Amino acid sequence: MIQLFNVCKAYQRDQNALSDITLKIEKGEFVYLTGPSGAGKSTLLKLLYCAERPTRGQILVNGMNITRFGPSRIPYLRRNLGIIFQDFKLLNRRTIYENVAFPLEIQGRKRFEISKKVYQTLKSVGLEHRLNQHPLQLSGGEQQRVAVARALVVDPLILLADEPTGNLDPEVTLDIMELFKIANARGTTIVMATHDRGLINQFPRRVVSLEAGSLATDDMPFFKGQSGMTGHV
Repeated sequence: MIQLFNVCKAYQRDQNALSDITLKIEKGEFVYLTGPSGAGKSTLLKLLYCAERPTRGQILVNGMNITRFGPSRIPYLRRNLGIIFQDFKLLNRRTIYENVAFPLEIQGRKRFEISKKVYQTLKSVGLEHRLNQHPLQLSGGEQQRVAVARALVVDPLILLADEPTGNLDPEVTLDIMELFKIANARGTTIVMATHDRGLINQFPRRVVSLEAGSLATDDMPFFKGQSGMTGHV
């Protein structure tokens, strides 16, 4: 589903944000991307949805070499992605309903289908009563839940989430993780950047760790009965 081959990203000469990353994520996997601030987590996610281009290397997403994409092909890629941004990127002049409906409108869905899907998704994050309000009328945690709803509403093939539970209280965090588990069970491949080790321990999945732009570890979760951790790239 996602493959990176010797990927490097440099924002400045002789200063790599990512260095020689080779990584494979299978269809239907749930992968945590972790590491300290500045390790390259957000940069890696940005490469996957073409907000940034690699300085060197190749990236395949759903069988497509996205490093060769011109600007006209990027929207086609993003139609199959759910993206949760660290800074939400909600449209402040649009209502909560309109923010969540936007990706469905881009896909050309019918109005009645959009209405039903948006309401169901907002209800799943506990915000169906806020659908006629605007983002700036909501708290930071509520805005984050809207961002989660917008990403999940399209039933994406791939969900890319950058610290999606960072501003949420523990109870809401558990609710969001349950939604991710349901999406993953339905076949959505999930790559989630997080620094929350407690969350990783509570919901064990494969963990890819970055340090200073390099791949440090790639570990599968440890379950009772296993003799040890398994790493793979």
